[in-house]
Amino acid sequence: MSFNIQSFSSKISQHGLAKNNLFFVTIVVPSAIQDEMGEIAVVPDLQFFCRSVTLPEMDMITADIQPQGFGSPQRRPQGMNFPIIPAVFMVDSDFGVMKFFHRWAQAIINYDRSEGVRGIVNNQLPFEMGYKNEYGTEMTVTVFSFGGGSETDSIYTYELSGVYPVNIGNTSEAWESTAEIMTLPVGFTYDTLSVTGAKTPVVLDDGLGANGLLTWFSSINSVAQSIRGLKKPKNIQDAINQITNVSTITNSFK
Repeated sequence: MSFNIQSFSSKISQHGLAKNNLFFVTIVVPSAIQDEMGEIAVVPDLQFFCRSVTLPEMDMITADIQPQGFGSPQRRPQGMNFPIIPAVFMVDSDFGVMKFFHRWAQAIINYDRSEGVRGIVNNQLPFEMGYKNEYGTEMTVTVFSFGGGSETDSIYTYELSGVYPVNIGNTSEAWESTAEIMTLPVGFTYDTLSVTGAKTPVVLDDGLGANGLLTWFSSINSVAQSIRGLKKPKNIQDAINQITNVSTITNSFK
């Protein structure tokens, strides 16, 4: 099929193109610092201060194998890697954005030893770590698109849980004639990822969970007892009984 510029333009006009400047990021305040956020006015409006964010990549961990024991290796999936998500936040005039992330980091690990080795923050001595269920939280990246082939605006979301910052980057200051907006780069790690375009998992009711595993062991024990009960038949009735036991064993594995 030859390339046709008119068909190309028609399809682009039909479906439209998403732009990379229509998004916002929401972060649920972790429980470890919720009681302190009343004094930081910018926290409820934090979603408007995210200047840029890198959408989570789906990075598969692979291993090289050689099916024949020699020759060119082939890659096979071995796991899933969740890389660090970089984001950049604009800093407000009261430095509330910086306060939020610095206190969040301090709830993860108390980095302040200005009061000595017995100075505590959040019941943590210097360089003691908090509990993950208290500093981990949820973050959502919502991407918008409009003007395409659909009659309504489209929304695509990335939902992450177990989120916390692993690095709060440098902020450069300089005497210059043209003042720029102060920004704060932050790198997030996370445990789980859910996106709009993926299928929603279905929870199994009859899988080999705790109860299913116990049931399976119980059936194996019954089979073992049935096998031990098999003996050389002495008469016709014994033969009939043996056939019944074999039928029981066979049905146990259905």
